[in-house]
Amino acid sequence: MLRKIGLNHHRSTGNAGDKELTDGRNHGSFLTSIPSRLRPRSADRGFVNVGSVPLGTESQSELHPGSYPDDTLGLHLVYDNSSPSGDIVFVHGLGGTATRTWCWNRDLENFWPIWLPDEEGLSSYRIFTFGYNSNFRGSDTKLSLTDFAKELLLQMLTFSGGPEDSEIPIGHRPIIFVAHSMGGLVVKKACVLGRYDREFASIISQVYGIIFLSTPHRGAQYAKILNNVLSIAPIGAPPKAYIADLETLSSALQDINEQFRTICGGVALVSFFETLKTSCGVAKMIIVEKDSGVLGYPQETSSPLHADHHNVCKFKSREDRNYITVRNVLKLWASRIHPACAQITLVDFLGLKPSNFYNANNPLVLSSNPNRPVSSVDLTKEIESVLGIHEPAEDDFNTIRSSVTEGTCAWLTRKPEFMNWVRGGGGPVNPATFWLIGLPATGKSTLASAIIDHLQSRGEDCQYHFFSSGHQAKRTTTYGLRSIASQLAKTNPEFRERLLGLHKESRIAFNSQNQSFNVIWERIFEGIIFKMKFQKPLFWALDAIDEVDSGSLLVNHLLKIQSSTPIKLFLTSRPMKMPSSVTYNSYLTTFFLSKDDTDNDIRAYVEEAARDALPDDQQVQEDVINQVLEKASGSFLWVKLALEMLQDNWHTQDDIRKVLTEVPRGMEPLYIRMLDAIKAQPPRQQLMAKRILTWATCSWRPLTIAELQVALEPEFKGFVRLEDTIVQICGHFISMDNSKISIIHLTARHFLLRDTDSTPAFINLRHGHEHAASVCLKHLSNDSWRRIFKAVGIQGEARNTKSRMNRLPSEQDHPFLGYATCYWAYHVSKSPLDSQDLEGTLKNFFARHCLTWIEAVALSGDLRHLTGSAKYLKSYAKRLRRSPFDAPGPPVSLKAPPVDHAENIQLWAIDFIRVVGKFGPNLVQNPSSVYRLIPPFCPQDSMIGKTYSAANERMISVTGLPSEVWGDCLTNVSVGDETASRVLATDAYFIVVIRSGGTIVMWHAETCEQARRMYHNEYIAAMALNNPQTLLATAGIHTYRVWDISSGQELYRLPKTAASLTMAISFGSNESELVVGLDDCSVTCFDLEASRPIWYFMAQSLPDDIQGCPRLVAFSPNLKRVAMAWRGKPPLVWDMTSPRPQHPRRCRVRDNTDALCAPEQMVWQTDGNSILILSQNTKIAEWHLNDSEQVEFDHVKARNMTISQDGNLLLTSDHLGTISVWAFPRLNLIYRLISENDFVRDLAFSPDNQRIYDTRGSICNVWEPDALVRPDESDLGDQSSIGGTSIATEPIISLHGESRQTEITALAPDSGGKYYCCGREDGTVMIHDVIEGKMIRKVYSHSSTSSVIAIAWSPSGKYMASGDDSGRIIAKRLKVKGPGKWGVFPVFDIRLDESVQQFLFNDSENSLLVSTPSSDRMWNLEAKKEVCSRRWGMRQSRRWVGHPLKPELLIWIDPTESRTYYWAELRQNGTDEGSESGPITPINTSCHSVPDILVPPDEHSRLVQWIALASKNRFLVYETLPNTGHNSTRSSAGLHLEFVSTSELRTEHPHSLTSKCMTGLTGRVERLLGTYQDSIVFLDRDYWLCTWEIDTDINDVKRHFFLPRDWINTEALRIAALGAQGTFFCPKHGRMAVVRNGMIF
Repeated sequence: MLRKIGLNHHRSTGNAGDKELTDGRNHGSFLTSIPSRLRPRSADRGFVNVGSVPLGTESQSELHPGSYPDDTLGLHLVYDNSSPSGDIVFVHGLGGTATRTWCWNRDLENFWPIWLPDEEGLSSYRIFTFGYNSNFRGSDTKLSLTDFAKELLLQMLTFSGGPEDSEIPIGHRPIIFVAHSMGGLVVKKACVLGRYDREFASIISQVYGIIFLSTPHRGAQYAKILNNVLSIAPIGAPPKAYIADLETLSSALQDINEQFRTICGGVALVSFFETLKTSCGVAKMIIVEKDSGVLGYPQETSSPLHADHHNVCKFKSREDRNYITVRNVLKLWASRIHPACAQITLVDFLGLKPSNFYNANNPLVLSSNPNRPVSSVDLTKEIESVLGIHEPAEDDFNTIRSSVTEGTCAWLTRKPEFMNWVRGGGGPVNPATFWLIGLPATGKSTLASAIIDHLQSRGEDCQYHFFSSGHQAKRTTTYGLRSIASQLAKTNPEFRERLLGLHKESRIAFNSQNQSFNVIWERIFEGIIFKMKFQKPLFWALDAIDEVDSGSLLVNHLLKIQSSTPIKLFLTSRPMKMPSSVTYNSYLTTFFLSKDDTDNDIRAYVEEAARDALPDDQQVQEDVINQVLEKASGSFLWVKLALEMLQDNWHTQDDIRKVLTEVPRGMEPLYIRMLDAIKAQPPRQQLMAKRILTWATCSWRPLTIAELQVALEPEFKGFVRLEDTIVQICGHFISMDNSKISIIHLTARHFLLRDTDSTPAFINLRHGHEHAASVCLKHLSNDSWRRIFKAVGIQGEARNTKSRMNRLPSEQDHPFLGYATCYWAYHVSKSPLDSQDLEGTLKNFFARHCLTWIEAVALSGDLRHLTGSAKYLKSYAKRLRRSPFDAPGPPVSLKAPPVDHAENIQLWAIDFIRVVGKFGPNLVQNPSSVYRLIPPFCPQDSMIGKTYSAANERMISVTGLPSEVWGDCLTNVSVGDETASRVLATDAYFIVVIRSGGTIVMWHAETCEQARRMYHNEYIAAMALNNPQTLLATAGIHTYRVWDISSGQELYRLPKTAASLTMAISFGSNESELVVGLDDCSVTCFDLEASRPIWYFMAQSLPDDIQGCPRLVAFSPNLKRVAMAWRGKPPLVWDMTSPRPQHPRRCRVRDNTDALCAPEQMVWQTDGNSILILSQNTKIAEWHLNDSEQVEFDHVKARNMTISQDGNLLLTSDHLGTISVWAFPRLNLIYRLISENDFVRDLAFSPDNQRIYDTRGSICNVWEPDALVRPDESDLGDQSSIGGTSIATEPIISLHGESRQTEITALAPDSGGKYYCCGREDGTVMIHDVIEGKMIRKVYSHSSTSSVIAIAWSPSGKYMASGDDSGRIIAKRLKVKGPGKWGVFPVFDIRLDESVQQFLFNDSENSLLVSTPSSDRMWNLEAKKEVCSRRWGMRQSRRWVGHPLKPELLIWIDPTESRTYYWAELRQNGTDEGSESGPITPINTSCHSVPDILVPPDEHSRLVQWIALASKNRFLVYETLPNTGHNSTRSSAGLHLEFVSTSELRTEHPHSLTSKCMTGLTGRVERLLGTYQDSIVFLDRDYWLCTWEIDTDINDVKRHFFLPRDWINTEALRIAALGAQGTFFCPKHGRMAVVRNGMIF
């Protein structure tokens, strides 16, 4: 069924119209002659006469259509202008002509190029057409594309005027080409030839833009067919060379594309591709597929035109939408050549929706520079990234619309019910809904496409989605919502700005894996769309909602929409159970599709097919039409299949009658006959057909022809043309659209998969998935991939990009790679349990090729495929563990699969999840790091660790961490000495409140680094996030405040005037409303902008037995209800929307001893219809308010609880600190973390439910259990009537294993690289072995209440000194008694009035400098006494270092100068000894010191934080930071990295430093670690350990390895250090991670 909008044939034919056309042409006239001396040779033979004046006359004052000469060859000027702004040249395609190619129905009355001069902005352009001999029916010719291109160049060159002529030569003004089909290739070849030919270069340099109309840039499969037909034609029509040039992947096309790519950089390109199939006899086909019709160049814009290949260049009238689209591009380019405005987007200029004009790369911005457009921010890519929609919605629309017959479907738009729906409006609550219901295969999707086309033609704002059972993503509710939002974002700038703003502020990326339906609905639709006031109503068309994964959920939400802008829904489905929301929706129109409705459409469809196939026999046409219609029974699918069966039998009337007689009635008998035809083929063809049908049935998404061909290659190689093979052997079960295959209909899929009493299913779904899994795995298990990926990686590193762009090898070269990479695990999850072949294939893949696959995923830029594969593998492992039976159905094996196989699969799934969590961002940046860097950082007993760590002896070594398996704790962060009370989590941050001090601390969720602190400076009683999670509200004793999370800025401050205590707080219906609940039973909504109340609610009608203030208050998520609870009484609930006083609803209890009379916590479910009540006895009850049902859960044993944002999970903690995760509705345990460190004060889920936060004491723990990455049953179900079952989730019990050791607070590696010494927060000092990380000896201890903050180990290992935070300094002498054995002897033990800042040994190790912020002391270690001390009186900004050339001296370095001192008595070099007898007065104290340590430092002052000698003592390198007043900080904020040549250091007097600030390097440094050989070693912003060789190019930074994300902790990295041998030390949870050999790569 095809309905094209009927448009008036607008054409001026009378005198008035003639005058109107000529009045506007002050400078132009339509040509009827070209002076003979200026005509090219072809022009002498004639040209298009578009006027009524005979050739050679001068009068052109009127235009009279109808007197047109025949089409001829050559270049023809059809509209002239005395002062042209430019030239527009039309070039036809294969079999076309200079004139009729551009005429609707090849009628010269419809020659549309002559409409252009009437358009604003185009009247000053000359119009040319070019004709060449492309008639494939003619005699033999050896002409090629190159010959035609040369002819075009010559024609343009020879069109030049002499002294007596008025014509301006071509090439003196900008040139625009409009080319159809092969004409586009001719133009491209002409540009290539002319660019490098001096004769034509000036002409080609003027080419401004090219419009391609269905140009086969990559060839067309039908070119080869056409030449084959010509070769056997009975009347001379031999093959043509130029047709051979059009074949797919022909060398001519490849040469043209490669050459054109290099010369088209400044040319504007627009490629239009066809969307309707072209009739070829009874068959219809897309001649030039979209993939071939689009170049894919960065500056190219591509768009569909609603036309077939013949009519994509022909337009009915000036109102034709296709004409308007093409015309607007020409007007756009004209405005650039003579700009009328500075900046305007292509979409805005055209007045088109991006759904109709899709830019594959980015919107263009017009510039005042006419020669080159300027690219704007890539909004399209950003929308795709945020919403995860990478396939344009119009692809599905065009596929369905292209198969429709003209003149059909219009009947529905004339139905009164439909017209009322379009014109009417919804109510204040519910949207207007038109629900079309029909039986299977009756054309519902086709009607939906027609309605979409109808609404868009009316100028309505229409978004749509076609749910597809054959595409596992497109059949989900979340994909449908994201598709609607994506289309709206591309058409509406305000919504796009708000959506992208939400993403930037909250860092939320909405995608099917990470976000639930509720999150998308609440944040995008309720949070943005429904609150916006659009200029006109929104129309949303959703097809096949019965095939969606959660149809009732979607429909219930849609029918309850409350929107500021009217929204009208068009839904289609098979008969289905109506959701509950339908019963009370008075704005719902239900239309049941009947046979009578579609009879005329079916007749039109059959008539068109019969006319095309039997144009000369009307009687046979009528017989075919009547017999087909008599059996159709309203089924379009039946008619389509029946006509396809007739396709090969249009030979004799008897053949036609026989086929029509044998075609059975009804879909089931027809399917049986089609299947019988497949089974009747020879065994090889039958197997081939079965494999093709298996892929079409089981694939995660429809495969392309190229993908399918590779998938079949293990068994069938060398297809001549796979499309033809599919048509011939697959019995019409396969549909091919846009080079993709799919099952013809959902009913056909069910038929092929269904068992009957007599015969098994033709396709066994389990075995089909097993075959697909094996093919994918074997395709990935190819040793050549690593070499191929290496070449891609080198190119990516050369670009030095951090973007998540897809860098997988191109689909053109490796078409099946992308599918196999993404979906092999999906097929494994659905395979039979007893497959030995699959088990062997999996083992080989995991053992040899798993890392290569991970590299492929990283190259794709989307690590969700790793976690998605893990989900599928978990599902398969659960099935393996269940039993040897693949229920439902008989047992598939009498022997259960081995348990270790299931365990291995589970462990590999855990590894994939952990790889993403710990290495994700760095893995995407450097995919090849998976081989060398990731295995060493994996636990020893992980599958990756066991399989790949030992396989490469050259890998780096990681020791010191005892965990042999993955731990669930990602990290823990401290708020300081105070207690962390509350925790909240967003996608971008997690937030902890120090309630007593009123401090809010925020950490980045990605890196767990502290982002900022915000100070309310009052006791915080409550806090809440807004729905988009961009704002935070806090309730203090005296004020309410609202904070911007992304910046930390305080946005609103509202005085708290009531004396009552704040019990609950929430944002209102928008972000400027704050709802506050007090313990006086009142609820008030405040306008934050105006600082005044908006509405007020007081809980009334309290029962007589309730007195005093409530101890608990909780708002429902929709703010319609409030729950309150008093001590010793059951909770009460009020409806705050009721306009009249009401009695509250009371929770039902047995008596006063009931647990519900002692509520400790109340949490609303996300739908607001039930509330969870935690009682003092640890029981939980769920109170369902709609039906007053109460469900008690005695098994939970909770002390604290919270609900996930999607309402599916409950998180609890008990009195011992154990955390549990439960699944609704029965609260089944799915995960338990036993950790008895402290009781839990607060809990929170991350928005994606894959992370847990808890607060204990001053610590906030971050947990990432792999158990929370759960299989999605809606994705993993078979979605068929056979096989599959729901798999119960088994709880995972995790012990927080590492018996937690006290934190390491100071570190000192030895100079030999064998040992390191560390100080801890309990005051102990220990020596550890580097290789194994074992503790060798406890050396000594400070007080158990003090933390060691500094430690030093002399180079020979003879002395050790440490200082704690109380000012105590201990020094010991060590004597080696054997390997790993020391004797420890005291040197001194003193206490200072401030903490130590630096220890420094001299070269002979007989002196130790003890430096504090305001003093320095020199100790003689041999004499065990202090020999001198200097008190500077003020806090200094310096660090000390031994002189590199004079061992008797040491150097003072502060940010501006250096000084030299003698070790012996701390006397400054160059001063008299007597002058140093007492405390030394600091030099130039106003510049280098602060008067008192407690006085805040000057905002411009800096301090030297770290200093070292490097490059064989040739350079002195030091780091300065802003002086914040703290003793030690290693924040990178304000870091300066500077170095000075030691040869420039003077020793006589203090002098200023002439240092070099390494500004370029400083921007990369996150943490400075030290020096190694000739290089500076640091962690960069991505936490790679890097080296830079001093005094080389600043870009010559070498990356060695990156840190796992769970190592990234601010306090730990402050202590991290580099040993003398290049060994890296990093504390982690009280252990020391030691990385060796990392610097050799």
